[in-house]
Amino acid sequence: MVLAGGLALKGVTEPAGRPADTAGAPRSTETGGPEEARKDAPKPEKAEDGKKEAGKKADKETGKRPDPGSIPSSGPGTFATADGGGDRVGGSGRTLTYVVQVEDGLGIPVREVATEVERVLADERGWTADGRTGFRRVSGGASDFRVRLATAGTVDDICGQYGLDTGGEVNCNVGQDVMVNLKRWLLATQYYADDVTSYRALIINHEVGHFLGHGHEGCPGAGRPAPVMMQQIKGLHGCRTNVWPYDAEGRPITGPALG
Repeated sequence: MVLAGGLALKGVTEPAGRPADTAGAPRSTETGGPEEARKDAPKPEKAEDGKKEAGKKADKETGKRPDPGSIPSSGPGTFATADGGGDRVGGSGRTLTYVVQVEDGLGIPVREVATEVERVLADERGWTADGRTGFRRVSGGASDFRVRLATAGTVDDICGQYGLDTGGEVNCNVGQDVMVNLKRWLLATQYYADDVTSYRALIINHEVGHFLGHGHEGCPGAGRPAPVMMQQIKGLHGCRTNVWPYDAEGRPITGPALG
């Protein structure tokens, strides 16, 4: 398995930048390649341009989801990096370091996003259940990958530099970047509309899975849990919702590989 090398971070706020020389790097979206993204992604909801904050994001007390029209569709393309760092979690093999970043102007504390990402990657049902993979969040220096929460426009720009069409709707992994679409982070999809927190775990596990070298998978059978590498946004095809690559007993949840 070939993993991207270290990524030098420069300061707390970074521009989106152009793609580095990443020949052979994973180029994957939640809905597949460019043609699939154009064909199968849901139509974008129209959001007002120039909004500086996500504003009506999920209310911590009521649990209500934000109004889709309140979510900004574009941003400056610069990012704030979560400070501090986390403990190493996972197996005895290589420890992959990562940073968590949030696009400037969203009104979402980057430390809160970092806490959620750390929780997902540390879960015993996550990728560390293979006994080899380990993760540790860092805030500077070099890292293996970065998780970036950004507006749809910025996700489209960065993923598009690698030839992917995310259609203003979906997430992607390109090179060392796990790009998380703000709309999906706040609204989830129809299958997870009542459990946005779980859908966030699916986003992270799916896109980090691509970074680790995993491809898309199909539903293994009616009534069985959907693999995290299944493109669940396109339909469950008889499977049950699931956001983890392993079950509570440490058994991998997989399906037939898709081309």
